[in-house]
Amino acid sequence: MGQKYEAGMKMFDFTFNSPWNENLDFYQETEGRPCVLMFLRYYGCSTCQLEMHRLIQDYPKFAAKGAKVFVVLQSEPETLREQSAEDYFPYTIICDPKQELYQACEIGSNPHPDIRSAELEKRVQEARALGIRHGKNEGNEAQSPATFVLAGDQTIRYAWYGVESIDVPANEELLNLL
Repeated sequence: MGQKYEAGMKMFDFTFNSPWNENLDFYQETEGRPCVLMFLRYYGCSTCQLEMHRLIQDYPKFAAKGAKVFVVLQSEPETLREQSAEDYFPYTIICDPKQELYQACEIGSNPHPDIRSAELEKRVQEARALGIRHGKNEGNEAQSPATFVLAGDQTIRYAWYGVESIDVPANEELLNLL
């Protein structure tokens, strides 16, 4: 079992696969730069795709601060390879279909996944308006999100454990924490 991470702790190093590369070392990939490590659900989730779209739009702001962004998904690498070109995402996708990283960081599940908040409905509609549709289900449908902002030495500056799928900090908030 893992542990809940808090500000002041150091994020552990791990090896991961992206949709296009295998056996990458997290610490090496951060290049000693500050970073955002965001755990979402899976690529077929329309609200997760919306959040990823927002990260693409705001990525130049993260890059201007010298930060790297990593998005962890429960998706298999093939799922993203089938739907996206390698250069589509300006940030790094971490594929964790066995949910080992979620468990290592003790990221839980939504205790009431069938209850849809008004904000969730609003985001689903926003995704639809952008042409984003729900795709293939992967992993734990009730998986909660989490977000960590790390200093260049992998010390956690900010830790957020969400409840429902849309419960992630706004990009502006993350940018202010870098």
